[in-house]
Amino acid sequence: MLLTMTESFFEFRQRVVAREPRTQPAPTSSAPPLTVSELTMLIDRVLRAELPQVLMVRGECSNCHAHKESGHFYLTLKDAGACIDCVMFRDDFRLLKFDPVDGVELLATGRVAVYAQRGRYQLYVRRLEPLGQGALELKFQKLRAVLEREGLFAPKRKKPLPRYPVNIALVTGQETAALQDMLKVLNRFPWLKPKIHHVPVQGAGAAARIADAIVQINRSATAELILLARGGGSLEDLWEFNEETLARAIAASKIPIITGIGHEVDVSIADLVADHHAHTPTEAAQVATAQWRSARDELDLASARLRRAVKNLLSDARHRLSACERHEVFRRPTDRINSLKQLIDDRERSLRIAAHRGLASYHTQLRRLEQRLEKHRPTAQLARMRERIATLSEQLFHTAARRLRRAHTQLAKLDTRLALRHPRNLLRLSTERVNAAGRELDALNPLAVLRRGYSVTMLKKGGIVVRSAAQIQGGETLITRLSDGQIESIAEDAQQPRLFES
Repeated sequence: MLLTMTESFFEFRQRVVAREPRTQPAPTSSAPPLTVSELTMLIDRVLRAELPQVLMVRGECSNCHAHKESGHFYLTLKDAGACIDCVMFRDDFRLLKFDPVDGVELLATGRVAVYAQRGRYQLYVRRLEPLGQGALELKFQKLRAVLEREGLFAPKRKKPLPRYPVNIALVTGQETAALQDMLKVLNRFPWLKPKIHHVPVQGAGAAARIADAIVQINRSATAELILLARGGGSLEDLWEFNEETLARAIAASKIPIITGIGHEVDVSIADLVADHHAHTPTEAAQVATAQWRSARDELDLASARLRRAVKNLLSDARHRLSACERHEVFRRPTDRINSLKQLIDDRERSLRIAAHRGLASYHTQLRRLEQRLEKHRPTAQLARMRERIATLSEQLFHTAARRLRRAHTQLAKLDTRLALRHPRNLLRLSTERVNAAGRELDALNPLAVLRRGYSVTMLKKGGIVVRSAAQIQGGETLITRLSDGQIESIAEDAQQPRLFES
């Protein structure tokens, strides 16, 4: 019993329960209730028991997207009446050769199980395959984008075709119309050596067989050009020429490859990678022999150019020969000989002069070397060394004498300083300094001043020295001090004291 696409899980469960024999009584209200997890596990066990482990489901793709963090791919398959959620894990999704998009009809292979966290069933997909011509076109566009990013379609990678190929390898079916079309063109040139490499051009495995044939041709290195051709057909018939293995074999070929696959509207991956893309097998053969068709005309043109060139060379040689005949050398050959003799004489004279100059230069150098050798002779060196030793001895004597005189002078100075600091001299100097100080004190002594005729007047009362007449009042007793005594006197008039009488 299988779950149909239009039947829900609960309808399927009710149908299964209705068909099972009722051997056990219905649960009573006293039975313990199930938890949500237990119910989910029960549903999962029923699905695993009733459904096959591998299912193939066909439907239209929608809501497809890849999770950025986990890398898992999620989509929904639907038809006119139902839909089912699907998940494809990262490792399986990486193996896909196309990018699923919304609206594409797909064939999904996997198993149905319950996703407990969301409480719903979903299809766990292991493999996805596109259906119909739209799927093949999707696969074609994906492979084309990959190879274009790698640079396999770049014009700078394509190899130039040989202008006049003779050994041509025909890679196609043995009994195909494409082979006959190419041979019709190639047989027009009997000197060509086409070699047929029979390969299947349709069906599974044909791309690998064609790639192996290209590798073998390159390995043998007997062909100058490869023609890969096939007649027209549907996209499915021509699909082997869109396989990656064949595209990489064409790109790796060291021998240039011309493709002529299908009709003019057909363009395959092999056409894009090939060094030249012809629209039909006939056009491929015509491209290979294009230069041969015009070879006769080019050969005639080259022959004409060669004849003109030879004729021009002969004419130029005749003119040169005539010029040589008219040349002065051939008309008077002795002049040339005499001129050469004179040149030899000049060269001989120049050679003698150069030799004389060279000998003179060598003599000068020899004398210079003799002088240098004389300077470096042992006796001369000993004499120079004796002179230098004598000079150094004299310099040493003068230097020692100067240093000795300087030492005697310093010693005399030290002796003088030491004598000055002897205790006897120090005592004498101290006595002299004391006597000089005593003389200075005597000179400053007031008595010495008085002995020179000066006197000091003081008020008897208080002993104040009279420095001004304003200090004296009438009747005050004054004491005048002289060098040999003192005199008492009485002031009569303080304003105008009479110091002397007539």
